Amino acid sequence: MVSSNGDARAAIRGWLQENVTGGRDVPNDEPLIDNGVMTSLQTVELVVFLEDTFGIVVEDEEFDEENFGSVEAIARLVESKAA
Repeated sequence: MVSSNGDARAAIRGWLQENVTGGRDVPNDEPLIDNGVMTSLQTVELVVFLEDTFGIVVEDEEFDEENFGSVEAIARLVESKAA
C-alpha cells in the first residue's frame, strides 16, 4: 500500500517518465490531459499500473479528468482508495 504521500506521487511520475514522456519529469501539478501529455489509451494503461501497484480498483465513474488531471489528483485518488 501507499506508505507516505510521496510514494504514490513518485511511482506515478516514474511510470509517466518511463511510459509517456520519454524521461521528462512531470511536476505534480502539471495538467496531464489539458496539456495533451497523456492519451486516453495511456490513461487506461496507467489505471492498470495503479491497480497492480497499489492493490486498488478504479471504478468506471472515477475515470475522469478530475481524478486523472495531474499527478497530484491521481495520487489523491490512490491514497483515498488505499486508506
